Amino acid sequence: MTHRFIRDTGGGPMMEFTVIFMLLILLTFGIVDFGLAMWQWNSAEKATQIGARIAVTTDPVVEELATFDCNNGSITLGTPCRLGGSSFGSISCTSTACSGTGSLSGNTYDSTAFNTIVSRMQTIYSRIQPANVIVEYNDISLCFAGRGSPCPAVTVRLTGMKFDFITLNWLLPSTINMPDFRATLTAEDMSSAGA
Repeated sequence: MTHRFIRDTGGGPMMEFTVIFMLLILLTFGIVDFGLAMWQWNSAEKATQIGARIAVTTDPVVEELATFDCNNGSITLGTPCRLGGSSFGSISCTSTACSGTGSLSGNTYDSTAFNTIVSRMQTIYSRIQPANVIVEYNDISLCFAGRGSPCPAVTVRLTGMKFDFITLNWLLPSTINMPDFRATLTAEDMSSAGA
């Protein structure tokens, strides 16, 4: 009886179909989940680029940059546009405050300007929260007195974003941390009046 049972091949095609079907389903769900992950990755990267573009063409988050004037007469025309004749250093702004190194303290925070950047980023990728965005201003000594305002390099960073698998969360970790995204542009007029 056992000998006959071992030689019986009547259910072989059904077992082969089941194994292949399960692999096909797994492959299909994997394509869907990884396609969604790539779409979210691309959206986060594009939102960061848009955030940098908005940051260089609208009011700066650091109000000191908006009020500093290179044409105030104390700076010789043609010399680098720097606050107090020295580099203003680096200023980093989060959703709550700015802090800086150098001659600008970065303690004048414009929440409206910050929220404008975040809201434009959210039109591209709605999962972005203000806590995920960091705006940095770095003195690169690019502009000269006579222009009117400094031209810092403005970097917008997107941090702490996560991707959640939809169909493969039983097989893979349910949450994967996305890397930090960043985009840097040289400041232009930094004024909403011209935007």
